[in-house]
Amino acid sequence: MLQEAIYERQNLIGELEIPKVATVVGLGGTGFWTAVFLAMSGVSELILVDADIVEVSNLNRLPLKESVVGMKKTQAVKDFLGEIRKLTRIEVHNIRIEKSDDCHVLRGAIFCCTDNLRSQQLICAYCKKNDLPYQRIGYDGTVLNVSKTFPLTFEEIKDEGGYSTTPSWVIPAVFAAAAGVASKAYKELCLMDDLGKLHIQNSSYVPEKILDEARQEKEDEIVDNIHEYIPDSYGYCDDCNRVDPDGGDYGYCPDCDSHYSEDEIEDIKEKAKDECLNDIIVQIQAGEVEDSVLRKAVEKYNKPEGGR
Repeated sequence: MLQEAIYERQNLIGELEIPKVATVVGLGGTGFWTAVFLAMSGVSELILVDADIVEVSNLNRLPLKESVVGMKKTQAVKDFLGEIRKLTRIEVHNIRIEKSDDCHVLRGAIFCCTDNLRSQQLICAYCKKNDLPYQRIGYDGTVLNVSKTFPLTFEEIKDEGGYSTTPSWVIPAVFAAAAGVASKAYKELCLMDDLGKLHIQNSSYVPEKILDEARQEKEDEIVDNIHEYIPDSYGYCDDCNRVDPDGGDYGYCPDCDSHYSEDEIEDIKEKAKDECLNDIIVQIQAGEVEDSVLRKAVEKYNKPEGGR
């Protein structure tokens, strides 16, 4: 049969795992190509989610005719895919994911290609809660975002209503879509060093700018919440909060010149801790933490998640 002949060579790839059902949210530059690659790879059922229409500005990234301008993106993509993969069942939803209830349309492997931060949060949370495979695919004109986790940001949402407009070109859109689909279907795909140092199997190349910004945000968080990252006893005499074993007064130790009341001890501890906090902040900012325990805590906190 024709269908078997189409995938004859693809079936020679033993490690290739094509999802039977997949959902693509957002049908712009990356979403369109993600849907195309999934359909061409043999996905049996494809759910398309987008509320927008095709605009002239979309045509620089999409191989669609000018006649589809003004048509719903879901219908335009469905018609396009119907010409190249007639057996793929395609379901469309002309909605935006703006609230938790909207996520009920998501099924199978989820490919999040929307550029709305609120939608991204809702989709990622829904997938985690319902144990659905999740893949984020996007780019801002220069930096590709292909990740199995939520986009690397710690900023609060300032505008929940709109979808952003970013510089766009067909090549990064196709590149991101291909990498995202491959990341779910074929873990062995590797690009050589001269093509960008992207290795899907074990790690991904992350621009230094993103790493530096994330590292600075984490260091700022440590400084702002430094009390949570040091032991209670750090910075004052360990013996000053013990009872003298010979029956002396509370607060006596051989290194102290006099005995202290409980209130005085607390004052000493707070003063010493404040001094150490300031010293630790200076060390963190300089990247030279002296205490080995605290250094390990900071290094653990700064270590990128997922081996990135």
